[in-house]
Amino acid sequence: MLSRRSVLKAALGPCSCWVCGSPAIVNTSLAAQADQPIHIQGSGYDLRFVGAQRETIMNGKLAAALDLRTLERTPHLYGIGPIEQLRGEVTIAASRPSLARVRPDGSIGVTESFEAGVPFLVWAQVPVWRALPIPPEVRSFGDLEAFVPRSAASVGLDPHKPLPFLIRSRMDLIEFHILNRIGDEAHNAERHKKIQAVFELEQAEAIIVGFHSAAHQGVFTPIGSAIHIHFQTADNSKSGHIQKLELGKNAVLELPHA
Repeated sequence: MLSRRSVLKAALGPCSCWVCGSPAIVNTSLAAQADQPIHIQGSGYDLRFVGAQRETIMNGKLAAALDLRTLERTPHLYGIGPIEQLRGEVTIAASRPSLARVRPDGSIGVTESFEAGVPFLVWAQVPVWRALPIPPEVRSFGDLEAFVPRSAASVGLDPHKPLPFLIRSRMDLIEFHILNRIGDEAHNAERHKKIQAVFELEQAEAIIVGFHSAAHQGVFTPIGSAIHIHFQTADNSKSGHIQKLELGKNAVLELPHA
């Protein structure tokens, strides 16, 4: 069941949009470096990022920092970010892209294509994943934010390093937004909240593509949060930027396998 809501209620809990999050210190040196692609070698994965979320939202850097077509033939690819000019969302899972946009009638349109640019993006190549069961008490966005680094440490991954992860489940609820900037008005944090088209999806088979890093808030995770998560439905007809989550039963966390 899918519904559109025009106003996001404050009581919904943790939000993956940084402008709704609590204040935090931004690592400005990382943000400055992010003007060029940065490569981080992890155990079982290669992670890269370009641009910075904070620069896009606060300083209006909306033009493409990367052409997604340069990644089109990249194997084992997972990535998330917005479409240039903030006219949609990008989600890549197992090298399958989703470009989610809001149609003129307010419905969601997803194109399975790399034909877009991005003002910032985080992506990783992960050849092999290790599956871990998620206990039933881990249900929400906040629960997941705490569970991912604990699980990484338990299998020998460094939880202090930027880390890609996946969640597979029949989701009880995904509340998400798709950026829908119309026109060319100058952009700022106040405008950013207004261009989010908010939707809900219930009882959906989906894969969540996520990245964890406490050290990259304002770069590729939101200020006030250590994770940034998007999703694709199994048929790739819906995708977007998750801001509230209720995991279903038998959910599985996948981490890179060294």
